[in-house]
Amino acid sequence: MRLTAKNLSLSFGGQVIFKNLSFSAESGEILAIKGPNGSGKSSLCLCLAGLMEEGDETAVSGEVYYGGKALPEMGIAERCACVGIVFQNPDMQLFSPLVTEELAFAPENLALPRDEIKARIEEAAGICGIKHLLGAKTNRLSGGEKQLVAIASTLTMKPKFLIADEITSRIDTDKKDIVRNILINFAKEGGGVIMVSHNPKDLEIAHRVIELKRGKDYEDRSK
Repeated sequence: MRLTAKNLSLSFGGQVIFKNLSFSAESGEILAIKGPNGSGKSSLCLCLAGLMEEGDETAVSGEVYYGGKALPEMGIAERCACVGIVFQNPDMQLFSPLVTEELAFAPENLALPRDEIKARIEEAAGICGIKHLLGAKTNRLSGGEKQLVAIASTLTMKPKFLIADEITSRIDTDKKDIVRNILINFAKEGGGVIMVSHNPKDLEIAHRVIELKRGKDYEDRSK
């Protein structure tokens, strides 16, 4: 499957963050996004996941396609099967009291059969190395453990593309290596990864790197 972003533009309060940004990513590829603070990296992640909405101060335009189908045309289940996002701070993502409940939440809301839910929990927990935490309380976990649970909860939806927004920035070195291996293996198994990071070791696992610059019009070849 191919992810295609076409002429994405974003502005806050009349100030352009990025304009006419276009690129594509393929299954099996790790594409890294880097850039200084304020260049729109996290906002781009939200755009690619269909979570960025227009408001009084926010203007967003452009198109995002998964496998040739526009993201707004997809139902919730179809969208979840195409793209999952993991945030920098896992506390923004975790809300269930137990790890097992956290991993069950998404597939339950997709109305999957009980046996399928159980199988997805076991698989995602195994991928992230957290089977020993399934009975744990989420508020008792370390920051690194929370991040691994957040990744596993996203993987239970079996997305074809995984968006990772600086997910190694707040965890210890040993957990960083675990997370990088999860992303590497996800791509090796045929998934696509969009990874935001400024960490050189994170960027080393990417097949390509795109650099964002605040206020840039990507159709203007003179800049």
